[in-house]
Amino acid sequence: MLRRRDPAPAVADARKPVLWLHSHFMLPLGGTKFIFEVTRRLAERRPVEVMVEGASPLWRERYGDAGVPLREIGGPNSTSMAYWAAFPAFLARDRRAVTQAAAGASALVSSFFPMPDVAAHAARTHGLRHVSLCFEPFPFFHDAEVIGMYPKPKQALLAFLRTAYGRVDTRGIQAADALLTLNEATSTQLRLTYGRDDAECTYAGVDTEFFRPYAPDEVGDLRARLGDAPRVVHSTDFSPIKRTDLAIDAFAVAARTVPGARLAITTTREDPPELERMMARARSLGVADQIDYLGFLPFVDLPRVYSVADVLLQTGTSAVSGATTMSLPVKEALACGTPVVRSGVTGEDVEDGVSGYLVDPTDSETTGARLAAVLGDRARAHEMGEAGRQRIARTYNWDRVVDVVERSLEAR
Repeated sequence: MLRRRDPAPAVADARKPVLWLHSHFMLPLGGTKFIFEVTRRLAERRPVEVMVEGASPLWRERYGDAGVPLREIGGPNSTSMAYWAAFPAFLARDRRAVTQAAAGASALVSSFFPMPDVAAHAARTHGLRHVSLCFEPFPFFHDAEVIGMYPKPKQALLAFLRTAYGRVDTRGIQAADALLTLNEATSTQLRLTYGRDDAECTYAGVDTEFFRPYAPDEVGDLRARLGDAPRVVHSTDFSPIKRTDLAIDAFAVAARTVPGARLAITTTREDPPELERMMARARSLGVADQIDYLGFLPFVDLPRVYSVADVLLQTGTSAVSGATTMSLPVKEALACGTPVVRSGVTGEDVEDGVSGYLVDPTDSETTGARLAAVLGDRARAHEMGEAGRQRIARTYNWDRVVDVVERSLEAR
């Protein structure tokens, strides 16, 4: 096991802010939502400031409403090719900005490349404790399955970036005083990738007062718009991690048994070329007219959509990816009393045959048959959904996540 330096810094001074570093908040992704839920609750216990390379208006507004200071370094971030073309310069920019901001901090928390390395530099400079929350090994360097689904030119680019900058990723994770991760699956991947076997699992949380089953009169307008047909919902960002192609394949199989079924697709970002590719796939399978593309939904609408769905379908296959094994949409749907058919790479949320089904999404026939079983028996689906909600309420609590983070800020 590789650890940072010895001796470790002193216990964090609770009067000074914890400085939480993340790459960017440009998209409403699962990791971005995770950090927001944790930092706003941590801020109720001690001062917290969040620093990113850039943020969208959505996240500026949400942090402002939560009363958590959000600092932006400014300039290109990892969503831009310019950033990667001149990465050493932007890494130096981030180091300067964070080292300056950390002068008044009590401790540093980093999440997502390149912030663990940036935090390690600032921690050394100021003698601060550095905790890294590593959702997963950086997928664009380490997830061979996901990388292999990109076009050949992008695969070549990612191979070059890993060769050139993989050491920055490894160095940052290995230097952290304490390491946190999402669950046992990602903990195993951190050990295999970075040689650290001391990661503590945070798990995830769900606000079960917000994510709850909505009564029929609360979603009447949505049912009028979408209809009352048996409905599958699938959440995607159109990246290879989500495997939306497999969701469409499985739905086409289910539609053979439940001809009136419909698939609603929600997304956290727009990608017109990928959407057209998915719709072409649906047309080839004869189900294009049974798909409703809902696009990006306001956060407040998510539990309403889950509540009108009969089942949520998650088809990510990567065992390395925290987005697959942790999957906030799965837990949020279960909290709304909606059963889930999901990849069997983890059993941490769905109990097979109890609150949904665990499947191999690459086996579209079996996955589709499981979908059809739920869609064809709404009474059974209701029982499964209630079992799922009870498990989520017992197990996934954001305050417990914050407890783990807060403990990690104290030197051992």
